[in-house]
Amino acid sequence: MMDLLGKSAVLEGKIKNLIHLHVSLKAENSALKSDYQKLTETIRKQQDHIRQLEEGNKALKLAQALLADSGTEDAAGLKGKINEMIRDIDKCLALLNK
Repeated sequence: MMDLLGKSAVLEGKIKNLIHLHVSLKAENSALKSDYQKLTETIRKQQDHIRQLEEGNKALKLAQALLADSGTEDAAGLKGKINEMIRDIDKCLALLNK
């Protein structure tokens, strides 16, 4: 009879240990899911930023090509207009992202 009580006490201890481990693993899983979502959002934002930078780079390359083809007198005016357009586009993109 004592052997049966001893075994049941050991079994009860193991069950409590498993319950504690289960709760701990659930908390860790929840934390990992939260981290995953944050990292996924960060990746999406960085991809958007890269896309915007690439578009700006294309615009600058176009501006440089236009400046190389035009005379130096019109170059400053053309560059100013292009920069103004880029700023307007950036403002529109920022508004769209909100």
